[in-house]
Amino acid sequence: MKLTVDFSSLIQAVKTMGAEGIDFELSNVLIPIEPIDTQLGEGLEVDLEDIEFETGLASYQGRQVLLYIRDHGGRVSKALEDGSQGNKFHIADCGTLAEMRAKGRFDRYVVTNKLSGQFHISGDDWKTSQHMEGETNLKVCKNCLGHLNYQGYSNKIKGPIFKAFDLTDFFDTYSSFFKFMPSGVANNIDVGYTNDWDNVSKKEREKVNFQCQQCGLDLSQHKRLLHVHHINGVKSDNNTSNLTPLCCDCHRKQPNHQHMFTKHEDTKRISQLRNAQGLNVKENWQDVYNLADPGMHGVIDLLEKYNVSLPEVGEEIQNDKQEVVAELELAWPLKKVGVAVDKTSAKAATSAGWKVYSMRHALSQFEDLAQRLR
Repeated sequence: MKLTVDFSSLIQAVKTMGAEGIDFELSNVLIPIEPIDTQLGEGLEVDLEDIEFETGLASYQGRQVLLYIRDHGGRVSKALEDGSQGNKFHIADCGTLAEMRAKGRFDRYVVTNKLSGQFHISGDDWKTSQHMEGETNLKVCKNCLGHLNYQGYSNKIKGPIFKAFDLTDFFDTYSSFFKFMPSGVANNIDVGYTNDWDNVSKKEREKVNFQCQQCGLDLSQHKRLLHVHHINGVKSDNNTSNLTPLCCDCHRKQPNHQHMFTKHEDTKRISQLRNAQGLNVKENWQDVYNLADPGMHGVIDLLEKYNVSLPEVGEEIQNDKQEVVAELELAWPLKKVGVAVDKTSAKAATSAGWKVYSMRHALSQFEDLAQRLR
C-alpha cells in the first residue's frame, strides 16, 4: 500500500530551528533478517547436493558460504590441537568435490558464513574412544584456491597465498556477487568511528564537490556511493591530512579494508557512471584491475598471462530499441564475447548474439575463452 505523508510542517519547523540537513537515500529493496542468516552464522548441516555453485563459489539460498565436514572421527583430538591436521574447508566447486560426486559420495557438510576462521568439529578419539568436540582453526582447500585462481594462485608462488588466506578478505572480494552479507557484518561496519563522523564525512565530501579522489568519478547525484577513507586505517583519526573521499569501489580496494562489503547493484552503478563520464580508460592491465570488480581478478590474471587484448569493463548491451538489457563485467565487443556475474545479464546478452561466460566457466573453460579472443 502506498503511503502519502505531508512533511511540510516538519520541514518548516526544522528550518526555523536552523538545523542542518543531512543527505540520505532510501533503498528500494527491503531485505529482512531471516532465520537462515542466523543459522548460517552458527553452522547448518546440509547435503552436498543442496549447495549451489552457479558462479563457481559455494552458495546456499543466495548466500556465499564455505563448507566443511564436522565429524572428524578418530582424528578429532589431533585436529583440535592443530587445525591444519583436520579436514580442509571448501569455498568453491573444486576438483576434490567433483571427485566425491563422481564416487557417489554425498557426505553431510556444514555450511557457514562465519568469518572468525574457527570451526566447530566433533568425533570419537581413536585412542580413547572418548567423544570430543570443540573449536579449531581449519585450513582452506588448496584446490579451491586454484579453481578460483584466487589472488593469482595458479600463476604465483602458492605458499604465501595459502598461508595468508583470510576469510573476511575472501568474502569481501566476492561480496558484490551476493545479495546478503555474512551474519554480523552489517552490525560491525560502523565500529570505531567517532560520534561526529557523519558531519566530518559530509564536510570532506563537500570540499571536493563529491568527486572520488582516485578515479575522478562525480557522485554529486549519488552521494551515498562516495565514502571518506582513513589513509592510516585508524577510524578515530579525523585529521584532514588522513582523510580522502573515495567512491565505494575505490574504497573497498584499499589495503586492509576487509570490512568493505559492496552490493552488486552499487558496483554496477559505479561502472555505469564511469562509462557515462568517460572514466573507463584502459591503457594497460593494471587499469583493468583497478576498474573491474575484485571478484573478476582471478579471470583477469589469466587473461593477462595469455596476452589477449584488453577488455572493456562494465560493457552495457543494448537491444534494437537502444535499451540497456545487460551489463557484462568484462567484454570484447568486436568479438561479442564477455564474462558476466549476473545470470539475467548473461541470458540477455546471449539472446543478443554474444558468447557469455560466467566466472565459473571463464575459469574452468579458459582455453576456450582465450581461443575466442585470439
